[in-house]
Amino acid sequence: MQRGFQSIRSWWWALALFIVALMAYVPMLRAKSSELDELHFRLAEMEKECRAAIQEQELLNLTLASQSDPAWIEMVLMRDLGLCPDGFLKVHFQKAM
Repeated sequence: MQRGFQSIRSWWWALALFIVALMAYVPMLRAKSSELDELHFRLAEMEKECRAAIQEQELLNLTLASQSDPAWIEMVLMRDLGLCPDGFLKVHFQKAM
């Protein structure tokens, strides 16, 4: 028993150093975990934005591809400019006052 106590007395500084190092390491580990969670959240948000940008790009590519289609051009002229092809009857509605 006396020999075991002598061993602890001679190595007390190593035990104290280990405890101090552990007390410093645990808060740093928590901070690192918090930063990692923040980075995971930012990555998920950027992936959402990327998917939205890809969908918008596909829509724009389809719009560009359809602009050479005569049926699409006719539909745009009718919808946006109010033009109608020959032989169609154009009807105007007026608001009642």
